[in-house]
Amino acid sequence: MSDKNIELAIKILQQDINVCEDLFDKNNFPLINIVANRYLENCLIFDEYQLCLPGVFIKDMVNDYFTIINNPDKLKRLNSAKVFGEEFLSKIRVFFKNKDEESLWNDFYKYNLNITTVLRDDVDVHYLKNPSHTSRSFKFLLNYIENHEEYLYIINNKFLEGILDIMIRVIKNHSFNLPELMIYIYVKYLGFLYQYYYYENLRNNQLIEDLLQKDLSIYLKYVISLKEREEIDIKDFNKNLWNVVKKWREMYIFYKGLPMKRDLLIPLGLKQNKINE
Repeated sequence: MSDKNIELAIKILQQDINVCEDLFDKNNFPLINIVANRYLENCLIFDEYQLCLPGVFIKDMVNDYFTIINNPDKLKRLNSAKVFGEEFLSKIRVFFKNKDEESLWNDFYKYNLNITTVLRDDVDVHYLKNPSHTSRSFKFLLNYIENHEEYLYIINNKFLEGILDIMIRVIKNHSFNLPELMIYIYVKYLGFLYQYYYYENLRNNQLIEDLLQKDLSIYLKYVISLKEREEIDIKDFNKNLWNVVKKWREMYIFYKGLPMKRDLLIPLGLKQNKINE
């Protein structure tokens, strides 16, 4: 993309961020989620993977505030929790100037470390920080996906939802390093895309397994490969993440909201919110 087009893309995307900041001030977290989707759709229009991270991160961040406002005990901590979100939103402004993907990932990592202190329940205080256990757990889970991939092709399965539930629990209880946060984000967005592939390959209450497997193969191959890496190349990761996000937003154009009786994958138990559209 030419410098002129990048400047135009940033100008448009900054407007989405302006809306998110205004809504964040007003505690309108459901609408922030929708605006984050619009941000990613604008990235699709410009086809610029480097600029997708703010939308990806804000969409994940808003889940934290859903959790807080839906829990009477945590609601008391909303104002202190918002300090972390406001700080991260300010880092996005810096990102538009320098387009430093690694720095933004580190800013998002710092945000998650901070917000986790708010999200932890009273029972969680008994768990000690142990990022090495989190790393071991994530390798186990990626191995589990590889060795039990066939469950993705079973009608009404909740395989990826189960994987994500464990990832979230381990992260919250034992802390984490940046690679685990990156893997979690990838699997989460793969889950959004999976819903559409599932719907597209569902015929007469049966899944067309070979087509679904073909659709998912490139994404599964990549995320499973991460279990062997001590460090993750951020630029390469972002390109692969963008492939998932881009296809997910394209599928939204094809099908919009999914006309299914059951949500197949909505992380963090937020079944009442349409966070996957």
